[in-house]
Amino acid sequence: MAKIRSDGAYQHRAFGLVLQALVLLGQKKETCSSCELAGRLASDATLLRRIMANLTREGILVTREGRDGGYLLNRKPEELTLAEVYLALEVGESCSRAVSGTMPDGEFGERMKSACGEVLEEMDRSVLGVLENYTLADLMRRAGC
Repeated sequence: MAKIRSDGAYQHRAFGLVLQALVLLGQKKETCSSCELAGRLASDATLLRRIMANLTREGILVTREGRDGGYLLNRKPEELTLAEVYLALEVGESCSRAVSGTMPDGEFGERMKSACGEVLEEMDRSVLGVLENYTLADLMRRAGC
């Protein structure tokens, strides 16, 4: 598997991967291991565990240890907005930080940070506004699950 750069593109790819994993978890009533999820998603279990740790830390998922261990949704799909998932992965901050990181020091860089900052903040609010309108259950219905 090719190594993915740790940047905004990686975080957005992680968001797509996590949405798929959450749909699979939303269908199951018992735990699902990272190996099982990775197999269904044609992904790497280690990568998936690293990404899913953010959701566990935010209380979106719970983990169980042992032979029958794995991940479980900690909330009903109807109660989990896609915005919460997005924020748990810290995707929302990546665009602003990534663009700001390209700006040089000095007067021009400061002017550009100021000019772009407002636009990027509006873009981030817009993305979150859209994602607030959808739950995991909505995504599951759209996927025919």
